[in-house]
Amino acid sequence: MQPQTVLELFKQNVKQLPHHIALHSPERQVTYAELDSESEKVASYLIQNAIKQGQRVPIIGHRSIELIVAQLGVIKSTACHVPIDARLPDSRKRSIIDQCGADVVLVTDSDYATDSAVPKQSIKTLLEAPSSALPPSLMLKAEDVVYVIFTSGTTGQPKGVEIEHHSLLNLIEWHNDRFGMNSDCRTTMMVGPSFDVSQWEIWATLCAGARLYILPDEIRSSVADLHDFYREHSITHAYVPTALVRELIGYPHTPNHALRYLFTAGEKLPPIDTQHLNYTLVDYYGPTEATIYATCRRFDQSGDPGVSSIGFPVADTRVFILDEKLEPVSAGSMGELFISGQCLARGYLSSPELTAQRFITLPSCNLRAYRTGDLARFLPDGSIEYLGRNDDQLKIRGYRIELGDVEAVLSRQPGVKAAVIWVDANEGPAGKRLIAFIVPTTDAQASLLISALKIGMKKEVPDYMLPARYFLLDAIPCNLNGKTDKQALQARFAAASGDVRTIDFANEAEARIVAIWQKHLGHADFTTGDDFYAVGGHSLMAAAVLRDISEHLQVPAYVRDFYEFRSIKALAAELNRRKNASAPVPQSEPVRTLQDDISLPSTFAPPDHFSEPQLTEPKHIMLTGATGFIGVHLLETLLRTTDAKIHCPVRAASLPLARQRVTATLERYKIQLDANALARIVTFPGDLSQPQFAMEQSLYAQLGIQIDVVYHCASAVNFIQPYSHMKKDNVEGLKQIIDFAARSRLKPLILLSTISVYSWGHLHTGKTTMYEHDDIDQNLPAVVTDLGYVRSKWVMEKIADLAAEKGLPLMTFRLGYATCDSRTGEFAEYQWWSRLIQTCLAFKAIPALTNLREGLTTVDYMCEAIGRISRNPLALGKKFNLIPSPEKNLTLEDFFARLETHCGLTFTRLPFNDWVDLWKSNPRAPLYPLSSLFRDKIVNNQSTVELYQNTYLWGCTNVQRFLEDSGIQEPEFDAKLLTPYLKKIQESPFVA
Repeated sequence: MQPQTVLELFKQNVKQLPHHIALHSPERQVTYAELDSESEKVASYLIQNAIKQGQRVPIIGHRSIELIVAQLGVIKSTACHVPIDARLPDSRKRSIIDQCGADVVLVTDSDYATDSAVPKQSIKTLLEAPSSALPPSLMLKAEDVVYVIFTSGTTGQPKGVEIEHHSLLNLIEWHNDRFGMNSDCRTTMMVGPSFDVSQWEIWATLCAGARLYILPDEIRSSVADLHDFYREHSITHAYVPTALVRELIGYPHTPNHALRYLFTAGEKLPPIDTQHLNYTLVDYYGPTEATIYATCRRFDQSGDPGVSSIGFPVADTRVFILDEKLEPVSAGSMGELFISGQCLARGYLSSPELTAQRFITLPSCNLRAYRTGDLARFLPDGSIEYLGRNDDQLKIRGYRIELGDVEAVLSRQPGVKAAVIWVDANEGPAGKRLIAFIVPTTDAQASLLISALKIGMKKEVPDYMLPARYFLLDAIPCNLNGKTDKQALQARFAAASGDVRTIDFANEAEARIVAIWQKHLGHADFTTGDDFYAVGGHSLMAAAVLRDISEHLQVPAYVRDFYEFRSIKALAAELNRRKNASAPVPQSEPVRTLQDDISLPSTFAPPDHFSEPQLTEPKHIMLTGATGFIGVHLLETLLRTTDAKIHCPVRAASLPLARQRVTATLERYKIQLDANALARIVTFPGDLSQPQFAMEQSLYAQLGIQIDVVYHCASAVNFIQPYSHMKKDNVEGLKQIIDFAARSRLKPLILLSTISVYSWGHLHTGKTTMYEHDDIDQNLPAVVTDLGYVRSKWVMEKIADLAAEKGLPLMTFRLGYATCDSRTGEFAEYQWWSRLIQTCLAFKAIPALTNLREGLTTVDYMCEAIGRISRNPLALGKKFNLIPSPEKNLTLEDFFARLETHCGLTFTRLPFNDWVDLWKSNPRAPLYPLSSLFRDKIVNNQSTVELYQNTYLWGCTNVQRFLEDSGIQEPEFDAKLLTPYLKKIQESPFVA
């Protein structure tokens, strides 16, 4: 007969291994027979005191033999135990006891007190009593509740999760079989009793007839002490919290230890190197509601360079990833994780409504399932990638961020033993920001290590993922469950923020800027020589800081100043010079500067010819910019319209992070790909601005031979930075792409440019239309006064044309503005047009601007057109203005009139300056960070936005001719298109 409970397996071991050591603690050890005898004393006491079957019995204690004796005794009495860590606050202990409706509370030590009125009974006192036999009629059923674990979840209010005997037994039998647990094994008890992992630590051991070592408190957080303990006691199976894993597996190990498996759980484990281990790392995932563990990932001996995953379901558990309608998502897409199977809890104690909300019946398969609230996706091998909490999606400055990604990069930096990122949800001027807590590998000087980390992180992650501040710790604090103690981190941060620091300054200008920095950064942890962006500043903050500086110093300050004069000392000196200057500061880049940058790499030497099938039937495509709005949609188009593998260089610290960034972008814009398409995406880390993309020579050479055609979509898009800062990514990046396109075999280059290369040239040329074949040189007088981004794109086109003259097959697409995906309404929140719409919606007003055109179209139309035209060899050597035809080219006024007609909105038309006055002093306005575009006077006392009035109409005859008979139609901004677009924009009216 199959066992129904863990108690039956334990009794088998008592019978077969009575003298085998069951439990070992620093104070004593007990055999299986002794443990059986002692637990019967507890059971007898409960029965004699009329504790009924299924009644809840709280046990207050710490990790000890007495705790396990008490739990076993409660099970024998047919009651269910409720473990409570003695270290919990009295108020929480009282709440749990009250919810249990307990008649008695067992305590492992008589010193443990609680302000509850329920009688308490010391286990140690019971063990001194004589033994007495249990009534033979006691019978446990598989459906009885074995324990109740109280968890706070996301509410902070403790709620009891009821776990039945069959659920616990199912996990234990699977685990012991899978990981070779038997009577020769030795395991450890690491976690406190309130964490459900302790139930697994206890029962996996006792059901296998193995020996459980209760770790002394003083060694649980010391990697060195844990290693010594494992070796000294021949531990074969051990558990550590996620926070200790990286340090533990990196610790020098000795070949004579007995460890076979190291288990972890509780938090997301980033990609980790296990090649050097002579034991196996196993990562478990599971909510308490699914009986401790629902999935398991076993790291094989060769390590795993792939994306971090939580593995596959355990035992008979089934996992579903569903959308908002409870329908399965397509392969590789993100959805909410649902769990089904024997593992499911009965529900929440005395909470039928909450139970009904979280334990539901799936309509597609009529199975009971637990709604985890976790986001996940299936990887190509069928394993599951955990992507974070559904109710805790973090956005900073409009960008979605996965904290684990930042932690992974930070942990790999030299000098870092462990790292954790905490979010300061600041409502002040600084807004939300990332705070890094570091455990250093050595006693290096704090300032030197932190400076090195700032430099290293800036090379590997975008600005919005950079920590604003860094703190060094002796160890990452953990809570009672072994997870990172976020409250302790918050306390450490609050204490540091309260520190008063005097900052030396040389003059009044420096003093005023110091005070303004302190106000906006929210701290004084900087000197007058520090870089604004290195001490927590960012582009969205810069506008507010500069406005204050201009007002207090009575001198114009521009956002570009923060890129050219990044320290207080440098900025104060420049502003003092500017204040005393007789002539205004020029806003333009000298023409000579741009012209001097039009050159090719010295190594550029293209082969004589290429094969047309490289364009028409490519097998290997390189696509840059796949993590951008247009790039990721072009990725989808190329996957759908070709059979090629798409090779995507991504600025990332590792192969897994490169893949993750592309995956996250696909998910962000709701792009669903099937398994075949996902398998054809090849990502790799690369920096396009560096020689050979900063890649290994062998991989670079292999790609040079393999790639058929290059689609260069990558571009640094910034409406504030000067040309000198845009040059590296855009201009130098293109030169490296051109060099690559001519290496080994000649590869056609599909260059994505912008319609803005024409700038406000109409003010100089007097023309009303620019055709695709027109020389963009005639617009140079306007370009040199336009944004740094526009200047860089003009230089890029000129460099590409120079390469084409030397033999590079080239076609250039000048893009208008990609408003959204017409199929989903998804849009790029970071673009200025999106912020414009959000601001106009918020204030129910639009600026009266005459014939301001952006070439509004949709990203899906753009990408379909590029995909079609770029495979036609006859398109080589041509330019394509990928914007609406003149009769469909909406002005700003036209667009908002469409919103009024089709979406029932009403906007007030205001003079430009009056409209700017509505929001120019409101830091929450979406356009506020870009206020320089609307306020700084560039030419003829007009701002950048004003200068784009009455701009050109753009010819697009090449586009029309090459799309003839293709079925690809220009989008109509009607109700069908505008309704989902508007809905998406209104979901986040203000960018965080």
